[in-house]
Amino acid sequence: MSTPAPAALDPNYQAAITAAAWYREQQPGALLLSGATRQEYLQRQTTNDVQLLSAQRALPTVLTNPSARILEVFTLLQLNEQTLLLTQPGHAPGLLAYFKRHLFFNDQVSLEDASAAWEQIEIHGPQAGAALTALGLPAPSTLDEVAEGTLDGQSLYAIAEDACIRLVLPSSALPTLLAMLNGAELPEMPAETRELLRIEAGRAGLPEFTDANTPFEVGLNRYVSDTKGCYTGQEVLARQVTYDKVTRGLARLSTLAPAAIGAGVQLDGRTLGSVSSAAVSPTHGPLALAVLRKPFEPGQTVTIDGQPAVIR
Repeated sequence: MSTPAPAALDPNYQAAITAAAWYREQQPGALLLSGATRQEYLQRQTTNDVQLLSAQRALPTVLTNPSARILEVFTLLQLNEQTLLLTQPGHAPGLLAYFKRHLFFNDQVSLEDASAAWEQIEIHGPQAGAALTALGLPAPSTLDEVAEGTLDGQSLYAIAEDACIRLVLPSSALPTLLAMLNGAELPEMPAETRELLRIEAGRAGLPEFTDANTPFEVGLNRYVSDTKGCYTGQEVLARQVTYDKVTRGLARLSTLAPAAIGAGVQLDGRTLGSVSSAAVSPTHGPLALAVLRKPFEPGQTVTIDGQPAVIR
């Protein structure tokens, strides 16, 4: 199957893949947890080992249901005697309600929706760290590392993530940061470019973070501790690892024409799964992500609603 000719590169996209560009999170979600037993509470709720959380290390983790299906994916950030929980965009109210329903009478935990108090800016590209350093801002280099700086006399936190460096800062300091980014002539990416970069990289995102999938099926292995104690869904995930029962996986596919969300992916007459994310890349042509039933291999030709596609 031949790949369609690439379109001309958009300047924002080109900056993101060759230098640096920034994206302002829309509807940033943040919950603030206080209280003596907040870490113990989070430990029994989520998949990663909360004991690894520190002022220098953020912790990505997953909230799963009893069947180990994904309910929410979020990142924990330690702030002195409090924990800031960064949710998926717009998900803070629902997650706050969930956590409050699962508090025990002896939990010494206070929860509040702090979304309005915190902004999140992502710096993408191979020169993201250098761009921040040039602005006098912290630039972590190791995955999950947290580097703290100050802006307008307030703490600013930089987290090294899989795809970017995420800046977490008080909302009142946002105008100063935006002025710095614009003064350095760093381009701002639209949401469509950010989504395109994710699909190009074959990374799961919000469309894959649903209760149709387990963390292992969408590549969130490092978000799951294999040594910590009990949490909701732990037994199912442990069996998936012990008995090699991860029967599905996330695949990136190249297509001749843009794929429709929900379109079925077939191999030899069998439906392996359905398209969950899709975009048209200027460098790779139409792409799609789908969680497919194993076995499948890179280079295999499948069909999406009858049209050929190649697993990459």
